[in-house]
Amino acid sequence: MNAETIFGFSIGYLAVLVGIFLLYLPYLFLLLLLLIAAGILHLLLLPFALLVRKLRRTEPQPTPDSSWILAPAG
Repeated sequence: MNAETIFGFSIGYLAVLVGIFLLYLPYLFLLLLLLIAAGILHLLLLPFALLVRKLRRTEPQPTPDSSWILAPAG
């Protein structure tokens, strides 16, 4: 094999790689858009997630002690 044949094969491989990349470019672009949309949606829903977490972590209110009803007036 001479240098021109090796150079031709190298250019052919690069052309195939570029062709495959261009063939799948719309799918890569769609995947990127979906990832960006998911990130924006996650940021928009973050305050609600924090609110739900805060509401779930509140401690139950203690029952009021009713012993004052039975205490003698005085």
